[in-house]
Amino acid sequence: KHYLRDNNSQSAQNNTGENGLMNSVTTSVPQHPQQGQQKECEALTHARFAGSLWRSLVGNHVRFPSHWNDVLPPTDPDIPNGRKWSKWYYVARHRVKGDKRLNSGEYGVRSRRSGGRILLRMVVREMHSQIVCREVAIGCLHPNAKGIRAGDPQPTIEDVREVWMAVRWVMNGDGEEPLLDLREERYDYEGVVDTFLTQKRELDYTTMGSVLGRRKLVNNENVRAVFGDKPPMTTVDFHEDELAEILKSNGGKKLAILPALMLLKLFLF
Repeated sequence: KHYLRDNNSQSAQNNTGENGLMNSVTTSVPQHPQQGQQKECEALTHARFAGSLWRSLVGNHVRFPSHWNDVLPPTDPDIPNGRKWSKWYYVARHRVKGDKRLNSGEYGVRSRRSGGRILLRMVVREMHSQIVCREVAIGCLHPNAKGIRAGDPQPTIEDVREVWMAVRWVMNGDGEEPLLDLREERYDYEGVVDTFLTQKRELDYTTMGSVLGRRKLVNNENVRAVFGDKPPMTTVDFHEDELAEILKSNGGKKLAILPALMLLKLFLF
């Protein structure tokens, strides 16, 4: 199998409360400078543990201190000069009821107070090189979590979890958004991968800017409910042709129309 498990992902304990890590950085100014320094140091330690993918996803919604860039690894995999990373597009969100793994603390989200979880990171490389061309993140959240639900918790969805998938692409430096060719007659490796990831939906950042739709709907109040504060459980690394062949061989399965769940089934569960 083409994956590496982060063995440390279970070792850190969450001690930041329901609103999470972000409050120690971005909320009210403490009375004493020493207290502020201590809280920021704790937040920096958590950010370092949570890793680059977590900072990349969360950083779209919460502003981190600028000097963190000098002491933490970069959030973007290296790409050639003249190219750049697109924004994260949230292309899938699936509801799953009564799944023991997603409802557990080991593989998912135990309760609505537990915070979300990044489950899988996928790195996709160009077929004939080691250059990264896509990055995929799959996570899990509780629909009854504070900041996610509308109004009071609903007892009928306490055992429901929502699995989301976000994708970003490498594109030309002068581009504003990825240009994907999803025509059926274009059935090369690149087309197979993008057709599966998007399910032939056109990219629209106004409705795909966060798990909840618009980017600003995820903020300091609910960012932990979406992403938690841990690194992904598993990272997989494929070339385009390798991934395309796996997807084609599994294209007839029912989960093929639920891309986030199928990738979890193939590479995590």
